[in-house]
Amino acid sequence: MIHLIDPPTFAINWCHKLGASPDTLEPLQGGINNQVFRCKAADHRFVLKGYAAHRAGEHDRFKAEVELLIYAGTVAPGFTPQFMGSDDTNRSLVLESLEGEGFQEGMHPSRDDIDYAANFFRRLNGGIELAKRHVNSSAADGFLRITDHLQNIEKRTSAMTVEHLSANYRAKAEALIKCVRRELDHLQERTARLIAEGHCDDVLDPIDRCVSPGDFGFHNAIRTSTGIKFFDFEFAGWDDPVKAVADFDLQPRVPLNQRLRVLSEALPQWREGLSKRYYALFPILKLKWACIIMAVLNPDRYAQITALDNNQASEPLVQAKLRLAQNYLTKE
Repeated sequence: MIHLIDPPTFAINWCHKLGASPDTLEPLQGGINNQVFRCKAADHRFVLKGYAAHRAGEHDRFKAEVELLIYAGTVAPGFTPQFMGSDDTNRSLVLESLEGEGFQEGMHPSRDDIDYAANFFRRLNGGIELAKRHVNSSAADGFLRITDHLQNIEKRTSAMTVEHLSANYRAKAEALIKCVRRELDHLQERTARLIAEGHCDDVLDPIDRCVSPGDFGFHNAIRTSTGIKFFDFEFAGWDDPVKAVADFDLQPRVPLNQRLRVLSEALPQWREGLSKRYYALFPILKLKWACIIMAVLNPDRYAQITALDNNQASEPLVQAKLRLAQNYLTKE
């Protein structure tokens, strides 16, 4: 166990509330915008999660996660860690600590696993009025327009550069950026044609939105003795159901073995119009995922990613991300 010399205030406060000694705190892998710890009180273990300050106009990760956890505990008990409480002032929460086995990167979940995930998704969307009472947040990148997703990719690519990279990787990075921009040009033309021909509408009627867990996939899941538990709902909220389904299909870390489309079957509002919307939006979101993998080409994101682990060697990281992005772009 790694003992912390100077634990953050939110973690110490939760230890006192839970009857745990701060000496039991151990850091867990978090993200750029949060800190995660585990502590122990008597025979119980808890996970403590603290969030960065919310910036006006941006998706509030803390609020979104608290809303989804409380709502899921009502309509889908047992599919998520038990929510034990939150602290709005210190932007933190406490959950039960899950014991089990995670899904390793690169492995393929079984059909039963995917059915289990679909059941969770179905329960989240089983009653629209109840969902409205619990969930107020819009999902991250929860755009109603297909064309807004294209603009999002434009924003991501405009922030990419190679000046901060070692000379060993600049040529490959530049080639990947050009590849993404060519594909974006193609998708802009394709999307304009599909909309003009009446294949699908650009704008989704807000009444057709669904509750999305956000960054939903088996990379954020643990197989426990009582079933699979899903976690990490910072990006949750009301979303275009096509985006929710496509992102589940496209998530690269624990990929689906084939496009089973089980998740779409869990939505009562999945109609022919949404199937056509899926056809239009799927390749756009695939390109967005490639941009997410290529985040090391954004100097600010690169600094944040490498700062998460002082022992992270930057050159192998860049090499791995460029290789992954190349493979992802060429994958059918």
